[in-house]
Amino acid sequence: MTAGAAVAAGLAKASGLNYKASRVLVAFVVLCLIAGLAFLAGERRASHPMVLTGIPAAIGQDDVASVTVNGWTYGISGRVTWFDSQGMHDSSWPSCLSNPARRGQITFGAIPVTAPGGGSWRQVVWVRCPG
Repeated sequence: MTAGAAVAAGLAKASGLNYKASRVLVAFVVLCLIAGLAFLAGERRASHPMVLTGIPAAIGQDDVASVTVNGWTYGISGRVTWFDSQGMHDSSWPSCLSNPARRGQITFGAIPVTAPGGGSWRQVVWVRCPG
C-alpha cells in the first residue's frame, strides 16, 4: 500500500467517507500544496522594481531624458507610466520631464533586463514627479 493509499484509507475510516472519496480528497490536498509551492517559487523569482531617486541630467526633445544614480545612467524615453499629485498617468510623457528649466529630483522604478544575447540594462518602468 502506498503512502497516499494509506492516508486515504485512514481518512476514510476516521471521517466516514468511502475509500474513493477520501482518495479524491487526498489528491486535491496534494494538488493544492503543489500549486501553492509553485506560486511561492515563482513569486520569489519575480522582478520587483528598484526604487531610485535622482535629478535628470539631460532632458531632450522628443521625450528623452537620463538620470545617473550610483554609477548607472538610466534612460527614460517614449511613453511611461508616471505619477504626480493628480494621480496616475498611463503611457504619456511625465510633466516634470517636459520642461528642462524645471529640473527637480524625481523618483523612478527600474527593473533589470537581460537580452537573449547576454546584454543587460535596467529598464525604467515608472516615474513619480514631485509635487
